[in-house]
This record gives sequence, C-alpha cells and structure tokens, in this order.
Amino acid sequence: MERKIIHIDEMVEKCGFFTTCTTVNNGYGCKHPDQEEVDTDNETKKPHGKCYSWSCPLANEADLQDMKEYDTELYNDWKDEEYDPSEMGGEYLVVDK
Repeated sequence: MERKIIHIDEMVEKCGFFTTCTTVNNGYGCKHPDQEEVDTDNETKKPHGKCYSWSCPLANEADLQDMKEYDTELYNDWKDEEYDPSEMGGEYLVVDK
C-alpha cells in the first residue's frame, strides 16, 4: 500500500474519531476505542481520549527515516536539525493513501 506523511492538523480534518467537544488536550480529543492516552474531561468527569501524533491508533508517528522515504522535501527541512522530528514534537504521521 502506498504511504505518505501528513501533519496532525491535516489528519484531524479527515479523521472520524477526532473531536473538539472535550476539555482534554486543549480540545484535541480522540474517540477511537484503542486510544490509550486518556484524561478526565473537566465538564463530563468521564475519561476521554487525547489526539497525539505519537499515540494515534490509525497511523504511525513520522521520524526522519520516514521523511527520507516518503517526503524528500520534508526530509530536507528536518535533516540538519539536532533531534529527530519525532523527538521534537514534529507532529507528523505516516498514513496510507
């Protein structure tokens, strides 16, 4: 299957599990049943998933090697950084097209 790299903000526009109807994680909520990053919503007092690139159940967090393989332009932007984008909170995901 063909893959590509997208920023988390692009992912949330397309993801059916993303929600802003929560107080957790500054409104970056996740309703996916496999999301392990959870916190208590201040309003409902119930557990609610948090949307992060590193914990997404639908995609993998992109590191420098992924960028080299799937997005040369993005790789060139990051290759000279001291740390890998996955360690710096680059918030990029590898997804299936």
